[in-house]
Amino acid sequence: MNLHPTKGITRIRGIFVLILLVFGFAFPSLSQPVNGLKEQVFFHTPKTLYFSGDKIWFEAQVSLGTHPSSSQVLYAELVDRNSNSIAHVKVPLQAGKAVNFISISDQIASDHYLLRVYTRISPYLDLNQGVAQQLVTVINPKIPPKEATSSSRIDLPSSKSFTKGSRVDFSTFAPANSTRMASGISIANAFLQEEQKQWSSDQVYSSIVQRPLLPELFGHLIQAKVASRDTALTYFLSLHGTKSALFTDHIDVEGLLIFDAGGLRHWDRLIVQLENGSEMAGLELISPLIKTTFHPNFKFPELSLTPEDLPYLQSLLKATVVQQAYLEESNQDFLEVVTGFVADYNYELDDYTRFEDVETILKEYVPSVAVRLKDKKKTFRLLNEADKSVFDSNPLILVDAMPVFDSDLLASFNPKFLQRLEILNREFYLNDRTYPGVLSFSSYANNFGLFPLAPAARFFDYPGLRPSLILDKGQFQTPASASRIPDWRTVLYWGPSGDVSKTNLPDLAGTFVFWEKVVVDGETRMIRTYFSVD
Repeated sequence: MNLHPTKGITRIRGIFVLILLVFGFAFPSLSQPVNGLKEQVFFHTPKTLYFSGDKIWFEAQVSLGTHPSSSQVLYAELVDRNSNSIAHVKVPLQAGKAVNFISISDQIASDHYLLRVYTRISPYLDLNQGVAQQLVTVINPKIPPKEATSSSRIDLPSSKSFTKGSRVDFSTFAPANSTRMASGISIANAFLQEEQKQWSSDQVYSSIVQRPLLPELFGHLIQAKVASRDTALTYFLSLHGTKSALFTDHIDVEGLLIFDAGGLRHWDRLIVQLENGSEMAGLELISPLIKTTFHPNFKFPELSLTPEDLPYLQSLLKATVVQQAYLEESNQDFLEVVTGFVADYNYELDDYTRFEDVETILKEYVPSVAVRLKDKKKTFRLLNEADKSVFDSNPLILVDAMPVFDSDLLASFNPKFLQRLEILNREFYLNDRTYPGVLSFSSYANNFGLFPLAPAARFFDYPGLRPSLILDKGQFQTPASASRIPDWRTVLYWGPSGDVSKTNLPDLAGTFVFWEKVVVDGETRMIRTYFSVD
């Protein structure tokens, strides 16, 4: 981050209105990975058959040779048979690992989908190693598959039979010279051949749209493009969620902008503005998701259901009430690169008389700010504490870290939903720009106090990273204690490498599968053992 520390500027880790000031910069386009190493992505899910309302849990690992990758963000994406991205999440990587989920909304139609995971650079370093994928099946009672005369349901071979509620131990069926990467016991997917199969990218794709490498070594990179080629203009991007953050950047010669969110992770929306509130012709956000074309030989299996399948599906549908408990790790906005300002003056607005406009507030009890009239519009002039002079132009004005360029509109705005005012009465350096002080308002609900968005500003729904999750996998093996809900678990075990998988069987009849992902002579294989619960 390009900073210019100077008198009156203090680096801090937290302020009342959090302002993350990061000078956007482009990472160099790397034509070759460092030392010839390429990111290798691996993941697994506890099962492959889901209903709307379910969560697709996954555990992923990204390595660089024998070490964890330095990438900080993992992408998990559901893709339909037409190469459309149906759902995706961005999750934090910690030492190259992540456990998280994709929620299946009731807008996702019944079908088979490709679940794939990757980092921002792994697909472009090596498509085969950098993208891991497998097929999953989604059943949505509200959006069933097309009518069919025959079902695509498969008769699964069951080698053993157990009674409900019994305790079972499964020893590995893998060869002695193999290494077990993951294993699980779950309801079998009777609509998908070779469930849990990891497909290689060579089998799935014929091409990928190439992009410059943008390593996410600190946090998520937000990329945008505009029609202008004026590299002198400053663009502002503010992120808003549980906290607010402000970033700036200049376009490159191709009109590209890159904002590094760094340690800030959890936000829901963003706003892009050009200095002085000017229009931004051709502004578009560039998706971080990969664009691929399926190989002609890769075919999604068809999903077809008949009335005879309904009793079986209804027995599984009731199991969706069983949801896994998990914890969100706290303090995940670690913000190691946060730089803000120590305000010269702080005002909790509830401590003072509530006036009906900002202008009156400033005039009545903020002596370090003057309201002036220029060209028939209200402007703000701050006292410069450094030399006791008065600045001759507007300060950097913020509402919940969103830049405000219309001081006249703010002067007449009713501040009833604004909670706090912070003022910096000295020059403020925001990367390569110098501002005559800062006038920063914070709202109660981090919603700008309902201050209107500038006409030229562009608002986007753009979720940030999911929180890191802590999932106790032991809950899969035993029914919840003192639970009034019958034991309808569809995942009975989901564990790492090992020789024995143990679980208590549920009160749910059906065919289950004990699956193992193993590596034999450098090749990943899937071993499945089917059994019935009666």
